[in-house]
Amino acid sequence: MTAISSSLPHEPRRYSSADVGMSALQWPYSRLGEALEELARRAALKPASKDVPIPPSALETDVADDLGRWVEWAADRLGVEAEPVDTAHPQLGQVLIGAGPALLQAATGDGLRFLLLLRSRRGVAHLIGPDLRLHRCGAEALRAALSTRYETPHAVQIDRLLDTARVPERKRDRVRSVMLRERLADTRIGRCWLLRVPASAGFWRQLAHARVPRRVGAMIGVFAVVYALEIVGWGLIGRTTLDGRLDLGWLAAWGLLVLSLVPLRLLGGWLDAIFALDVGRMLKTRLLAGALNMDLEAVRKQGIGQLLGRVMESQALESLALNGGFGVLVAVLELFFAAAILAAGAGGLLHLLLLAGWLAVSLSLSWRYFRRIRAWTLMRLDMTHDLIERMVGHRTRLAQERAERRDEQEDRAMKDYLNTSRSMDLAIAPVAGGMARGWMLLGLLGLAPAFVSGTATATGLAIALGGMLLANRALYGISGGLAALFRAGLAWSQVSTLFHSARKSADSGPFLTTAQIAGERSGDAAPSKLIDASSLVFRYGAQGEAVLRGADLVIDHHDRILLEGASGGGKSTLASLLTGLRTPDSGLLLMKGLDRHTLGNAWHKLATEAPQFHENHILSGTLGFNLLMGRNWPATDEELHEAKELCIELGLGDLLERMPSGMMQRVGETGWQLSHGEKSRIFLARALLQNAQLTVLDESFAALDPETLEKCLNCAFSRARALMVIAHP
Repeated sequence: MTAISSSLPHEPRRYSSADVGMSALQWPYSRLGEALEELARRAALKPASKDVPIPPSALETDVADDLGRWVEWAADRLGVEAEPVDTAHPQLGQVLIGAGPALLQAATGDGLRFLLLLRSRRGVAHLIGPDLRLHRCGAEALRAALSTRYETPHAVQIDRLLDTARVPERKRDRVRSVMLRERLADTRIGRCWLLRVPASAGFWRQLAHARVPRRVGAMIGVFAVVYALEIVGWGLIGRTTLDGRLDLGWLAAWGLLVLSLVPLRLLGGWLDAIFALDVGRMLKTRLLAGALNMDLEAVRKQGIGQLLGRVMESQALESLALNGGFGVLVAVLELFFAAAILAAGAGGLLHLLLLAGWLAVSLSLSWRYFRRIRAWTLMRLDMTHDLIERMVGHRTRLAQERAERRDEQEDRAMKDYLNTSRSMDLAIAPVAGGMARGWMLLGLLGLAPAFVSGTATATGLAIALGGMLLANRALYGISGGLAALFRAGLAWSQVSTLFHSARKSADSGPFLTTAQIAGERSGDAAPSKLIDASSLVFRYGAQGEAVLRGADLVIDHHDRILLEGASGGGKSTLASLLTGLRTPDSGLLLMKGLDRHTLGNAWHKLATEAPQFHENHILSGTLGFNLLMGRNWPATDEELHEAKELCIELGLGDLLERMPSGMMQRVGETGWQLSHGEKSRIFLARALLQNAQLTVLDESFAALDPETLEKCLNCAFSRARALMVIAHP
């Protein structure tokens, strides 16, 4: 193995394959925090300047996967994202091709040790060693280091079998490899974390890490060369033809120049495509992260149609902004080059003034078009919202709304939409059809004085014509891209909330092990109170009336609590506070003696809720997925068996027998249709299967008959640790 020089200030050593083995490149567990920071720094992820503490010694036993949680927590403190990845044993080699930066747990029995993969290219892996130098090794050697502990138990048996079968020595390695892949086909190899810039980071930081600014600079440089060559080409045309004689030498030079433009334009198109793919991928990731991170109240205030409109506009933003935006950018560059060419041509200053005046007229027409397309877009989004609402409530409208009133509303909405569309079409016609054509007429008029006076040379006329054609092409590009750019700007006004919602600060709370979250603190007695709430105040909106004011509540382990009250009294609001879906405006709320900031997302593992029926949902997927979405998916056979037993206990055995695929039957809007009572019991089973410390059931028994209600209530009493049931008096 040979080391390549790193960016360290001291003189790098040179290693041979005899000097350094894979074990010398493994980082010990005690330096895991330092390893993460070094890997992020060398991968240009720009980690934050924070001291990552040494991981707790208790994690070295890797109980309850606390190690993976610690790696993600430490990476978050550094301002990077560590994504856990596992793969089947046969695909491990393919996964390592092109991987990096990645933290890999080495397969060794000498405690936990790790490898830092900076990058892997063309069968060569670049690893950062504990000496902070960069080393190279074969990708196959790295694969073997990660899979040794999985292969070793089978290797002895396979070698014995090969001896018995008398497999020739020259074929043994290949046969052994095939047999190992076959035996380990279902074995998952985990303990790999890919490091990357998080979607919540600044968008400019994401663009800079993906080298997008560098690619934009390269594109501008390529197009600048193209336009410079076009200027030279038009000068050659003037020398060749417009002076009254045909010079074959200059004509041949012009032909070669035109041919040289072909690869340059292909290169510019390739850079454009790469730019669009990278920015589009980052934009989609950012918007998805923002959608998942949106405030709960902000989502509740929007209808299904409005949310669907945001999704549609996010897709429009990507395609329109990238295609139209880059087209307008190129067209503006062409316009600047055209102005420079016109200044050097026969028209001179007059051409520049005519071009500036025509641009002013075109921009005023474009602004008129923008106002029309804005009104049309807002009306289209409103119609989308109304359409979705009408589709969801179509049975109610058919049963209760007068037909003539329904038709009158729809006809009026359609008439307004058609009028707005006609107004928009009239506004775009002069922009799309007249901007470029009108310029050519003005350009020819600008050439008239020089042509009539006879002061223009053939070369000057050729350059002026070239500038006019280049400006014409630029105006065509601007007129075509403006519509896309205007729509992208309107789409941005709809999805900017999603974009900005992706921002979040790094986790500043302490790391808690599974034992600490469960209250099993060494040296301290576990708190007797599961929930301790005092003086809770919560209101919807900063200026709204307080829904809860001065609420006090204590829940002990294994308590059974019935919460009754009139509608609108704050029962569901209190449930959302207890389960961590909302945060109180003031007051103290502790779970096992720890507050929400300290527990972080672990709060949801300790407390779960089955929301009211109208806020709960059967997702399109299998019944098993809907039941175990709070556990693991794909689920193990044991988890599926547990879910099935619970369904039978809740009286859903007949349903499972009717379903052709049982637990794998597809349910939801596009699958098996469930009754109101069946959905209620699935919601109840979903909450109980999470096995949380506190389970809140919000009117979960309202749709059940007395016999089924008693069966489900007894099941909840026997399975829930601490239980709160919310019901009307």
